[in-house]
Amino acid sequence: RSDVQNKLAWSAGGGGGAAARPMENENDLCAAQMAETMVDAAARPMANENDLVHDDEEMAENALDDDGEGERGLEGLVHEAMEEMEEVSLDIFDVIRSSQAAHGLRHGDYGRYRAYCSRRLHRLRKALKMTHGKGRFAKRPLEPQLVREPRHLMLVLFCAERAWAYAMQLKRENIQQEPRPHYHLLSRLAKAALWSSKLAALCASRGDKRTELEANAYEAFMAGNMHLERERWSPALGAFKRCSTICSELCRVSLADQVHLYRTMVAEVEPSIRFCTYNLRQGEAADAKDGEFDDIVGAEGASDILRSKLEHVLQETRAKQAKDLNEMDVLNERVPIKNDKTRVSILRSQQLLLELHEAGADGGGAEAGDDALMSLFDKLFVEYNDALESVRSDLRQAAKEHSARAGASETTLLKLHAALLWQKLHHTVRRTLILVERLRSAGGKKRASPEDLVRLYDSVLNTLGDMSQLDGYKEDERLMGEVAARAACAKAHRCYYTAESYGTVDKWAEAQVLYERAGVLLGEAMQLYSDAMGDDPQAAQAGEPPAFGRGEDGAALQQLVALVEGAKARAQAQAVLAILRGGSPAVVDASREMGRIALDSAPAAVAADVPLLQRLDQFHATDHERLIDFPPRLETVACKPILFDIARNQITLPDLSARLAVKKSTWTSSLSSLFSR
Repeated sequence: RSDVQNKLAWSAGGGGGAAARPMENENDLCAAQMAETMVDAAARPMANENDLVHDDEEMAENALDDDGEGERGLEGLVHEAMEEMEEVSLDIFDVIRSSQAAHGLRHGDYGRYRAYCSRRLHRLRKALKMTHGKGRFAKRPLEPQLVREPRHLMLVLFCAERAWAYAMQLKRENIQQEPRPHYHLLSRLAKAALWSSKLAALCASRGDKRTELEANAYEAFMAGNMHLERERWSPALGAFKRCSTICSELCRVSLADQVHLYRTMVAEVEPSIRFCTYNLRQGEAADAKDGEFDDIVGAEGASDILRSKLEHVLQETRAKQAKDLNEMDVLNERVPIKNDKTRVSILRSQQLLLELHEAGADGGGAEAGDDALMSLFDKLFVEYNDALESVRSDLRQAAKEHSARAGASETTLLKLHAALLWQKLHHTVRRTLILVERLRSAGGKKRASPEDLVRLYDSVLNTLGDMSQLDGYKEDERLMGEVAARAACAKAHRCYYTAESYGTVDKWAEAQVLYERAGVLLGEAMQLYSDAMGDDPQAAQAGEPPAFGRGEDGAALQQLVALVEGAKARAQAQAVLAILRGGSPAVVDASREMGRIALDSAPAAVAADVPLLQRLDQFHATDHERLIDFPPRLETVACKPILFDIARNQITLPDLSARLAVKKSTWTSSLSSLFSR
């Protein structure tokens, strides 16, 4: 023991002579005590293995107890600190909508919005000093105790927006429905849902009540989009309903400047709710109406994910319904339809005709020329054009074949083409007449001029002329009688509005003649209309369009009768007044008012003898104004004098020879001139 103690003391002292040196400081004393303790431990006998294990277990238990108490104490301190911190407020929907509208989503550019989200995130991380390191990536998670201002919440919000924008960009670009981009799309939507859930958790612990509710609605919207793309109808329906409920309740308790944000969100999720409900009911009621899909597809605010799925389902539904449409009635003859594209287009056109009827295009239940009616007519013409193009393609294919069967098929295709073109032209006339009615009854807006209405009726007459030249229809007397009655009605209206255009420029004599002509055409139109309606009202075949629509039926003719009679009396009275006054009423009134004005005190009778050119500073109106005296009176005018320059001959020029420098000659100049020769 003494040997070990001496060695340790020697090492603590720093050398051989240190043992004899007294311990002067506290460090030497501590070193000596440690050395003595180690020597005592070495001298004691070794304990058995069980005692050592028991001591280790006691030490571990004591350490765990200390750690648990420390962790619980730390959590308590963090919780108390978070309670003392002020709650954070962030208008999530306002930030989202303003950012989307300003950076590409107004035009559907998801790539531009995604790039903006990335740049915004980088700026936020640098401003908040929460970057992930300069060299190697070191993740810095955002804990609730670190959230001190709205920008911390915007970090998570724009992470979710960036993932969602990337998913929508992939959705737009993946037109061919390839599997790999679709898988990437699903992963991005899942990432957006994950970030939105993190945002909701942070807002629940650090945000105020409104921010928490908006975050919950945003989380439900992202989760609904993810489930909708995966075709999980029940979870998607629950998520969208939760989002709609939260936004609807926020509408009731919010100010006017925030209500429109929540209403926009409700309108956006409503089509998705209906689509999920339909798919859940599909097993119970398999017969779905095509109109349900059209309402959802056309709903304002429907997301791109929903629109793509609806288009796919809508095409499948129309294809199933088109299988039952095998033939079409054309002039009392059943014409087969063999092309699937033609069937789908015809089926869609029939559905649009029903919608037009419900919207009031036939009777006037809706406002004349309503934008919804015009939109339906545009869709109808698109379907007719698709059907006609499909029939023309079949005709070109049939013309290449040389067989009896191909000849019969070509005949039926020509009949089908004529029938589709007849219906398209008929509804073109209907649309033009509805537009005329809209322009005539423009409420507070600027009304159309008579020239505009004349041009529209010219278009109607051209379309009716094309209808009368269709093969197969021009031989039908009943249909040609209806076309003639409609053309006569359009001519009477065109003549009336032509007379109105002459009346606007005070040409009442011409207008009176045209009103008389309109009355004659109106009588012919009423006679043709009576003949067409008196044949057999039930002669029209089932499925064919009505013969007379708005603007060309009996009510329109009776209205035109009253207009023509009143216009004839008005034009005749104006023409008589113009003759009596010696000109148009406007010119006569202006002459009467201006005749009272005089710029000097000269009597009007004296001023009337002076030509107008000589009294431009005064006004006197007469029926026969004398502009100048003719022949004009001659006046003497002084001629321009002729000037001759005779002073130059009397000038003596001074002698300037003294100013000329005399050039002196030298022998060098003479010699140089000699050699230069």
